[in-house]
Amino acid sequence: MKECLRINYYAFNQEFKSDDINQFALDFFRDNNVAKTLQSSFNQFSGSNVARVQTESIPCTVTSMTFFDKLLDPNKGIVCCNGTGDDSNHAIHQCMEVFKNGIYISNKLKMMLFEDECEEYFLYSEDERAEFMFRLLQHFSIGGQWCQDDVVIEPYLDAIKYVYKDLLAVEKIPGSGIQVSSKMYQVVAFDSNDIVSFPKESKNSIPYSFAYLVVNPKSRTVALFFHNVGDTIYT
Repeated sequence: MKECLRINYYAFNQEFKSDDINQFALDFFRDNNVAKTLQSSFNQFSGSNVARVQTESIPCTVTSMTFFDKLLDPNKGIVCCNGTGDDSNHAIHQCMEVFKNGIYISNKLKMMLFEDECEEYFLYSEDERAEFMFRLLQHFSIGGQWCQDDVVIEPYLDAIKYVYKDLLAVEKIPGSGIQVSSKMYQVVAFDSNDIVSFPKESKNSIPYSFAYLVVNPKSRTVALFFHNVGDTIYT
């Protein structure tokens, strides 16, 4: 994912209405300043060619990395603990390789993430799997076209923690504790021929490319978090 994973930040001056997110996203991608920044990493993009934007609201209710405690429990069969103490790592259990939906699965973590017929898949409910934090784990475990799996789980969790905290704003609600105040949307931009113009389409069914708009209505800022699949070994 090196060189292809990016977070761009922008400010906007119009009122944000969540029920009008499709128009907001369309205005965003058509903006000249946005188009210029995207062209620096994807020179085929042209904001003027964007005819519509498909959006999907993504839940972001998780506020703690304890969300992944189930993964770190050796009794669940995903990892085993290497060493003792706070600095110990958790090695990911390997398994016989299978090919599913274009993905080679050779460890229990990927089994849990992508193999819906295995026991490990049901470690997380469908509502939990819809969470942005869970999606990040899926994205990072797939990686890029030449991704090599990590043998321990900590690098994945460290990356998720960094990105999650960087993208999302939180607020303290009396009586309810900390809650995420940002609005998260997965987005796909199409041209007038209904061909995907952003993010860059993969040449196969594997979802290497993805894009999310993260809107903070209070500060009137928006982040675009995306991975455009590339053609070099550094993807």
